[in-house]
Amino acid sequence: MKRSYTTIILAYGLFLGWLLSFPYNGPVLSRLVTSHGFSIASFSLTYTITPTFFLIVYSFFNVKEKYANTMITWSVIVCLLGTIIIFTTRPIFWYPTLALMGVFSVLYIISWSYFYTIEIPIAQKLPIMSLVIITGNVIHYLINILNNLVSINLLLVIMLLLLVGSYLATSKTTIKEKIPIQLEQDPFPVKLIFILSLFLFAINLNGGLTFHAIYPSYDQLFIDYFKYYGILPYMITLAVMYFYGSKTSIMLPVFLGISFLGLSYLSFGLMGNNLYSFFITETLMQSGWALVDLVLWTLFGLVASIYGRPLKISGYAFIANSSAVFVGGLLGVRILTQLENHVLISSAFAIGIIFISMLTVPWINETIERDLRNKLFKTTLQNNTHEEKGSLIVSLPQKELLTTREGEITELLLQGYTNKQIAGMLYISENTMKTHSRNIYSKLHVANKRELLQLFFSFKH
Repeated sequence: MKRSYTTIILAYGLFLGWLLSFPYNGPVLSRLVTSHGFSIASFSLTYTITPTFFLIVYSFFNVKEKYANTMITWSVIVCLLGTIIIFTTRPIFWYPTLALMGVFSVLYIISWSYFYTIEIPIAQKLPIMSLVIITGNVIHYLINILNNLVSINLLLVIMLLLLVGSYLATSKTTIKEKIPIQLEQDPFPVKLIFILSLFLFAINLNGGLTFHAIYPSYDQLFIDYFKYYGILPYMITLAVMYFYGSKTSIMLPVFLGISFLGLSYLSFGLMGNNLYSFFITETLMQSGWALVDLVLWTLFGLVASIYGRPLKISGYAFIANSSAVFVGGLLGVRILTQLENHVLISSAFAIGIIFISMLTVPWINETIERDLRNKLFKTTLQNNTHEEKGSLIVSLPQKELLTTREGEITELLLQGYTNKQIAGMLYISENTMKTHSRNIYSKLHVANKRELLQLFFSFKH
């Protein structure tokens, strides 16, 4: 792994560890709030809703990528000061502090997305995002265990060190090999971003519901199990995706993730608050969230790598994410505190959202394939003369692994022909063509035609 990738991973990984452990419904914030006799719900909702209003205003401005480092610097400074304020002052000062930290937290992540977009090759985006999320969650896991074992002062030091480490990693990140942005001059992909944001909103309604209705039910009954087992399935799933995720279609983990989430809410609703329900529900839920989180954030990065404007695209993603968590959180608080059958009602509501989300996945996949693949194929054909088409394969890595027939098929795939068209041109059956395609994708470490073309672009320029 390149050193620049390591700093990119550590930059957001450390920041994510701070965010999950502290302001974003984290165990450290929960301990501080509880020590003053308050509920964490109102404080965590303040942290999530304020960035939504800010980002709506932010979306009307075209912030230049050259300001990414400046935004990161000020974001870390505000989060450092905010952390100190919350640890050292009364709760009355926490609401404005958390609101401000929420705004600058999303500014940090949006700015980080610039480095992720233009430095990480498309084929490496999913495994790199896996490592980033694993890093943040390992930190969260360790702090969750240490939370009640160490002093408040030591927790403050740990939180500050995470932010300082994140800033130092970012300051050492340099853009060495900027990947080409093929459709940067094209109009902004409004429809594609709208569909992805809509899906992100729908699925993260359950995120807010989970934090404020489902987790509290288990946390109170199975404190030790929740602390030590909690997010282990999440991290294990991400580790599996790091090694094998790039070998599958990018939408397959979404289907699996949504299915796992649906089964987890079904388990929660039918089995109630018992130990068996906890392990089944938590395993399915954490595995499902790992798959959905990883693929969705990778997808936004992929779109930005093709259309450019990563700060703008990330902004829309966070509007959908933070507003959904807030709305879901409000529903979760209401269900938990005001309704008697909160277990059954919360699970039924979550399953309904999952069902609706599942219906949108084919729509998302169709839009991505049509909007991205077709435009990229068109760009390839426009940029290559007939003479160059015979040597497109030269621009691919590990081309020597392909057989003569596979090389011929790869050339045609890069020219934009479909499997059916190629089968007809070469007088082979469609099943034989599918077998050749699978072998080509496996040897070149891509999952589909779109990734094959993206690989071609990455090594051509």
